[in-house]
Amino acid sequence: MARQQFQTLFCQRFRCPASAYELRAFNRCLYWHAKLLAPILRRLHPAFFVEDFKFIRNLGESTGVRDADVDVLNFHDVNAGKPTFWRTGCKLRVSGRRASRLAHQLFRAEREAGIGAKCQAV
Repeated sequence: MARQQFQTLFCQRFRCPASAYELRAFNRCLYWHAKLLAPILRRLHPAFFVEDFKFIRNLGESTGVRDADVDVLNFHDVNAGKPTFWRTGCKLRVSGRRASRLAHQLFRAEREAGIGAKCQAV
C-alpha cells in the first residue's frame, strides 16, 4: 500500500483544499503567542517566515514519521544556525514540536486505518 504524503493527510483531516495547505499548516504549527503577531509580521516583513514556509512545504512531502522527523531536525538546525532574538528568543516561528506531534498523529491514524482495512478484507 502506497503511503500518503503529510500534506494529503493534513488536508483530509482538516478538510481543506491542497491550495490552502501551507497557510493552514503554518497557522496550526505556530506557537500560540506567535499566532497573534504572525499576520502583522507577514504583512510588514514578508520574508520573516520564509524558513517556516519552507519547512511546511518539506513536511508536506513527507511520507512517514521518519521523513517528518528529519524535516523537524533540519528546521531545528536552520533556527540554531541563524539565531535571532525574534525567532529563537521570542519564538515567533513555527514550533517543530507541534509539527512533529501532528505528523505522528496523522501518520499513526493512516497506519491504523490501513491495518483496519486489511483486517476487514480478511
